[in-house]
Amino acid sequence: MIQRIDAERCVGCGACVARCPLDALRLDERGRAFIAYPDDCMTCFICERACPAGAIDVHPFREKLPPVFPGPAFAAVEGNDLRERGGMEHA
Repeated sequence: MIQRIDAERCVGCGACVARCPLDALRLDERGRAFIAYPDDCMTCFICERACPAGAIDVHPFREKLPPVFPGPAFAAVEGNDLRERGGMEHA
């Protein structure tokens, strides 16, 4: 998860906001990036890599993360069962 964004180092370019696949970041009224939706962060490191100032610090082991591909979670769903039930719910 995103541990912190250093406001002193952030240059307000918006690269992290533009590249976040889950839209977890925003720019504040001063044009600095902040973590608007920390629970949405999937620890993909895209924002950290996109930041030209090195202002974003991502720590993948701060909390237990769900698997990217649930694998066995779908093993119990047979045939078109998931489709017939209306698919998966999104938060």
